[in-house]
Amino acid sequence: MNVLKSGERVVKPVLRGARNLRNCPHDGPIVTGVQVGLPQPDLGSPLTVALDRPGGEDAGHRSRKLGVLLVPMIMLAACTAAEPEPPAPVVTTQEFEQRLDEHLTRFASQVLEPDVQVSAPAHSRTAGCARGPSWGVVPRSETTVTAGDQAEKLLDDLQTWMLDNGFDGLFDADDNEWRAKRGGVFRELTGTSADGTQVIVRLPRDSPQFTITVTGPCTWPPDRDGGPSPSGRLAPLPAPSAPRSTVGSHYRDPKPCLSPKLYVFNGSAPAFTGPGPHPMVLADYTGTKEFDDPTFLYSEPYLPFGWEPDDQHQAQLLVCVHVTTTRAVWRKITCNYTNMPDLGSAPYEFDLLESIYRVTVREARSGRVVSETSIPGTVGDETSCPNRMDNYLRPLALRLDGKMLEQYLRPLYESAR
Repeated sequence: MNVLKSGERVVKPVLRGARNLRNCPHDGPIVTGVQVGLPQPDLGSPLTVALDRPGGEDAGHRSRKLGVLLVPMIMLAACTAAEPEPPAPVVTTQEFEQRLDEHLTRFASQVLEPDVQVSAPAHSRTAGCARGPSWGVVPRSETTVTAGDQAEKLLDDLQTWMLDNGFDGLFDADDNEWRAKRGGVFRELTGTSADGTQVIVRLPRDSPQFTITVTGPCTWPPDRDGGPSPSGRLAPLPAPSAPRSTVGSHYRDPKPCLSPKLYVFNGSAPAFTGPGPHPMVLADYTGTKEFDDPTFLYSEPYLPFGWEPDDQHQAQLLVCVHVTTTRAVWRKITCNYTNMPDLGSAPYEFDLLESIYRVTVREARSGRVVSETSIPGTVGDETSCPNRMDNYLRPLALRLDGKMLEQYLRPLYESAR
């Protein structure tokens, strides 16, 4: 017969197959004496367990006996140590709410354009933490950005900036594709900062608005005593990354024109200062995103001969030309491409559209706006024919008169600064 002597604390299962009884109270009845009687080899015999209450009660009432029939496995309940409490938060709710607003402010100042509208942050708190104590608090802040037809482009810009500034786990569902969810069709961007901030950016299809939601980790609530210092627990956010340079790309990349907070033509370019001439390069584009499908064709504008340096790294200015159209001229133009074998010699007919060429001159090294204007397209003869045709679109913008562009840019090219 196996016997455990009275006075021994049972802290582990003593028989194979025993289950743990957790969170035993320290001041309640505990097992201080166990007698196990088991004739061998009869496994069907009863098991007698004597439980004693500590404290030296009358010897006549020292035990209560419990008979257990062991068929077919012996089970013995025993106390185990309670599971450790989850780690307490190390930062207060108030301090992390300030951090969330700091993230939202950086998004606005480093990515969003000045003409978009950004709502004041809306704050909320959720009691209970998935990986922390039940009394912890998860802070949350959300802002709404109204950007018109730039909304999707700014979502892409936000993803680029987050990639450059230490956010991990960035995921734009289905490779920038729209996906159906409850309540509509959305694009969603998610990511996590090194300080534990989680970001969700959601843009409904065809909406001029998107929301930016930032959520903190488990924090110490203000109504609970004994917490960490109310401030100074979070390390300062690192300085934002510098804009990317696009000089040297295989084509004249319009990104410094479309997203001047994220890209410059050449961060190491000579400053736009001193006596002229001030070399410049030109980038033209349509739409609000770099790879928007074109809805019309146009003849590409050019700078006067000699204004663009042989080494693009020496350019001091970037001339951005954004081509837009307004309405039909109700006139057609026929273009022949006899010197372009891929297109053949057949004539191509286009419908002319009135056009506006928005010219913005930026410093190549900083993206700073030096000058800007709008020039209407006025030329509708054969010189308006597209320089190239990636596809045959019938709408064709009236051409920008090169002399009007030169007249506007010459003072910037020649004058001392």
